[in-house]
Amino acid sequence: MRTMRKLFDGRGTSTLEFVVVLPVLLFVLFSIVELSRAWLTLNLATAAAREGVRAGVVAAPDSVSTAGDAKIDSILGSGTWTGGVTCAASPCAPDQVVSATVTLQFQTVVPLILPAMFGTMNITQTASMRYE
Repeated sequence: MRTMRKLFDGRGTSTLEFVVVLPVLLFVLFSIVELSRAWLTLNLATAAAREGVRAGVVAAPDSVSTAGDAKIDSILGSGTWTGGVTCAASPCAPDQVVSATVTLQFQTVVPLILPAMFGTMNITQTASMRYE
């Protein structure tokens, strides 16, 4: 009788269920965090490209790339991005297209858990405006 009671005892089942479900919940949590960080990096690259090209189109014709790159550096920090601000001709004339390309490297915080999903990837954003 005592053996039968132990077979149908429910103690410990909630712990076992928690152990089974915990890895899935942690994977979902870390995936949400990493996707949020990637989205933030994408938005940061977009804002930096827009501000850089805007600084370039209002700068002097011979300092378009210098002014735009300096603005991007002030937003992102020097050495953290690649790309730059360019004009279709040098020096830039009115109604020519000025474009800015910003590439940021995104690296996951949890590479051991989500290597197939992320790892390291480059996020590139481009913006263009006409020179004023």
